[in-house]
Amino acid sequence: MKPVVAVFAHPDDEVFGPGGTMAIFAKEREVYVICVTDGDAGMNSLKDDDGTKSLGEIRKEEMRASAASIGVKEVIFLGYKDGTLCNNLYHEIAAKVQTQIESLEPGIIMTYEPRGVSGHIDHITVSMITSFVFERVPAVEELWYYCMSEYARSFQKPYFIYFPPGYKDSEISKVVNIEPVWDQKVTAMTKHESQKHDIDNILGAFRHKRKEEYFIILKREDLPKTNTE
Repeated sequence: MKPVVAVFAHPDDEVFGPGGTMAIFAKEREVYVICVTDGDAGMNSLKDDDGTKSLGEIRKEEMRASAASIGVKEVIFLGYKDGTLCNNLYHEIAAKVQTQIESLEPGIIMTYEPRGVSGHIDHITVSMITSFVFERVPAVEELWYYCMSEYARSFQKPYFIYFPPGYKDSEISKVVNIEPVWDQKVTAMTKHESQKHDIDNILGAFRHKRKEEYFIILKREDLPKTNTE
């Protein structure tokens, strides 16, 4: 089976988001993650950090360990600065993502839905770039947009200035039951020790809601036809 390639902005986005689905995919095909930044602008929950490593270096190590826990074969870092993606040339980032996609030859690529799930501008940028690449690599069959349902959104605590609403059931293409891999997802999440503040919030919400992940799936045949005449 063709690989799955997930494209995300920061270390931990992959497992805090669709990590359960990625673990399920990894049981039957190769899974890769392209991480556009090293997350160096994030918060640091490590109480014993001696400062010998930058936060970006710490988070890259955490991501490799976390990804391995859910069966990811390789994490590819593109090296952009956290929080600045909207200030970069989009086509430059897209070209780097496209090079990796063409090399890995996936059947499915995965990223955030167009609102970035949380509204983070880096997430929105990566969603746009991945959508752009999907249109330009015909060998990729489907683009899976990870999203939050209205049900899941109802458990979300205040975050940033504004957290976008969840999607209606009628807008969601696929609901993945991650109960069978829940422990694996939690183990992978805990590898991101520097982000314990976020882990506690996410696990707190999941104590009360269904173990599910949600996707809007765009198929190759669903792309709008371009009139080039």
